[in-house]
Amino acid sequence: MKKTLLLSVIAVSAIFLACDLNASNKAVANKAALETSKGKHSYAIGMDMGRAIKQIEADLDPNMIIQGIKDQLDTTKPALMNDSEFTAALQDLMLEMRKSRLAKDSVLMEERKLKAVENLANQKAFLEKNKSEVGIVGTGSGLQYISLAQGSGNTAKDGDTISVHYTGTLLDGTKFDSSIDRQEPLSLTLGEGMLIPGWVEMLRLMKKGDKVKVWIPSTLGYGEHGNQVIPGNSLLVFEMELLDIKAKR
Repeated sequence: MKKTLLLSVIAVSAIFLACDLNASNKAVANKAALETSKGKHSYAIGMDMGRAIKQIEADLDPNMIIQGIKDQLDTTKPALMNDSEFTAALQDLMLEMRKSRLAKDSVLMEERKLKAVENLANQKAFLEKNKSEVGIVGTGSGLQYISLAQGSGNTAKDGDTISVHYTGTLLDGTKFDSSIDRQEPLSLTLGEGMLIPGWVEMLRLMKKGDKVKVWIPSTLGYGEHGNQVIPGNSLLVFEMELLDIKAKR
């Protein structure tokens, strides 16, 4: 019961603060209350509640919210709801919010599916045209790359520790990752399962000092579904520079 009551107070207090936009003069007058510890602590709690409630999407009546909190603070008269009605109302609210989230998730999923279909068509068209451009090298897997600078020595092998600088973009130029921006190259042991297949294949073809621009089909990247950053069926474009190779011992 205490937990439920706390939830109600948090919601009511936060929405009250968010909705009372016309009370600026009152807020200025109340600023003097911040000179006491009680005032500071109380206001800080109110701010915390307000930030929390912003994450909740619901169709609520601010006037009834204010009435509810007043009724809870005034113990001289009964509230408009008894405990059973109060609990049922909150449960109904949670159910409506869940239905709303599911509906939005369904729409978002359908949009992602349509985008994935579009991405697949775009990458096929691009790769078909790109493979005939001067300097482009294609592999049996569908990978395409062009040399930007040549290094020397042996190529990287599985088990070697490699250090590489890179910038990754989508086909439309949207940057999603860059070790250069972080000013820190990626260092790791080369091998299957450590990186997306397109990266592993490309790095196996590179020598220390090599710099390439590579186009990685979605089948060698993040696939049909993508991830939180990469949309499904995305062609990945990387500029990669192999800075160092430490042979496996």
